[in-house]
Parts: sequence; C-alpha cells; structure tokens
Amino acid sequence: MPRNLSPRTQAIQAAKAKIGEILTGYAKSKDPSQAPTTKEQVLQVMAGVLMTPEAATAKYRQRCESYLERVIAVRGIPFVAVVGSGEGQPVHSCSGEWVADNFDLLLPEIRQQLDASVGRFFSYAETVFAHYEADFLSLLDDFLSDPPRLAKEIGPRVTPVKRELGYYTKWDRLLGVLTSFAFLNEVEYIFHRREGRYIAVEWRYSEADKQMDFASESDHPTRDGAIYAVRDNWAIQKGMIVPGSVGYIDDTDIPGRQLGCMCDLRWISSLDELPEDMLTDAGREAVRISKEQFRQFMTGGWEKQSQSWIARMVAKIFGKKPD
Repeated sequence: MPRNLSPRTQAIQAAKAKIGEILTGYAKSKDPSQAPTTKEQVLQVMAGVLMTPEAATAKYRQRCESYLERVIAVRGIPFVAVVGSGEGQPVHSCSGEWVADNFDLLLPEIRQQLDASVGRFFSYAETVFAHYEADFLSLLDDFLSDPPRLAKEIGPRVTPVKRELGYYTKWDRLLGVLTSFAFLNEVEYIFHRREGRYIAVEWRYSEADKQMDFASESDHPTRDGAIYAVRDNWAIQKGMIVPGSVGYIDDTDIPGRQLGCMCDLRWISSLDELPEDMLTDAGREAVRISKEQFRQFMTGGWEKQSQSWIARMVAKIFGKKPD
C-alpha cells in the first residue's frame, strides 16, 4: 500500500480488501444459509471506516468555527494579499472599513448563521449518507441472494460491490465539496446586506448544479439574471427604486443553502444596472443626470487634453512656450 495515502484512505483500502475476501469466501462456500452471517461481517468491517452524519457534522462545525476565528481576527472576509507566496503571509480583510467599524454589531448574526449552516449540513448529511447506504446495501443483498456459481464469475461480481463501498465510505468528502463555500457565502451576505452600499443583487445560475451527484431540485435555472432588491437600501429610502417582480433577496434563499446549489450573487450598487421596472421617475432622473455628468466629464477631459496637445505642438514648431 502506498505510503503517501492518508490513514483513513489506507483504512478504507484495507476494508475493501477484507470485504472482498469475505464475499469471495461466501461465494465459494455455496451455502446460502450463511448470507445473514456474511452480511453482518461486512457491516462490521464497514462500521470501522464509515463516517456517521453526526461525526461529519461535528467536523463541519469545527471547520466553520475555524473560519470564523479568521474572520474575527481581521474583522472581515480574510484574504492573503500576495497569492502563491507561501504560508506565513499576512492576512487582511477585503470587506472594507464599514464592516471593520461595525463588526461587533454584525458578529451575533454571523454566529446565528453558523448554527443555521451546521443545522442544514446535518440534514444534508443524513440525506447523502442514506443515499449511498441504500445503493451499497442493494448491491450487497443482490450478491448474497444470488451469489456467482462459477469461480471465474466471483471477481466480476465482487468488484462492483467494492467500488460502491468506496463511494459509500467517501460520502462525507462529497458533501464537503458541495458545502465548501456555504458558510463563507452567509458571512459575505451579512456584510453586503448590512453595509448599506448595495441596492440589489443579480442571481447567477451555475450549470454545475446539473453536474453534481445531488443536482439541485429547484427553480434556480429560472432565476438566472433575476434582480432582487436589498430591503431598506438607500435608493428605496430616497424613493428612487421599488422591488421588481421577484421581490427582496431576504424573502428567498441564497446560493449554497440548498444541497447541490452552486449559484452565486452579483451585488449591485448602481442605479443604471437595474431594470426599468425597478426605477421610479426619481430613479430614472438620477440615472439621466449621472450619465450626463459622466459625458460632460469625459468630453471636457478630452477637450482639455486636445488643447494641451495642440499647444505643445505649436510650441515645438515655432519655439514658443504654451500658455
């Protein structure tokens, strides 16, 4: 067995080999009455390498709490300024001054979402565990009820059971991938929603939803591009926008809360990125004024640059200093 394998992977490999021996011995015995005993032996070996939903959830809580410690340390979303420069580099916050200044007020809500994220994880863990358990037991029962009769058939019949065993023992790793950014999404959502700078979000559907072993059964594909208002934002308070047809983002779920969801949100702070049905007359006027000011700025800047360029050319030709 390769030395670079983790202890758990080595244990799983050993369990697969042991179960292969048990099933091969059962098939060679040609004694159907041994089926219950054989199944019990297989399940005993499995118990030594399987992660239970409770144990997986405890590890997930540890990961979330470890991440929260990093968030608290920098008072925001942590990041390393220089990517790929090695460990030990200083970690900074990418969440801005407002989050840092108001972090203590936001922390209780973050802790609540940590508990909520752990609760969802446990529910998902039970679902995923039961799914792989059912698939494995189905193959095992089929083997025990109809064992191969010829020696040359034993190997091809044992292999699928061992392969399914591999999937079953790694169910928690799959769930870890599916939920890897769930708590981070919750923290970011709290920061952006409470900061006051953002007025809406765009839901961006991910095709990866369909490619997951646990595809998201939802209306998320129909949400792609939908613009949700952020409740009580500054533009609503000034009467510039109203919620669109899909309403407020806090009235629905957010990406990552549903098992298999790989969508994300694009946060919007500018009125001109909103659809027409969300703008009031005051909002449309604000957009018009903003675009006009931008046009004047760009035009004025270009005229000044052009005049300066012409003056420099005249000076160069006639030996005069520009005014």
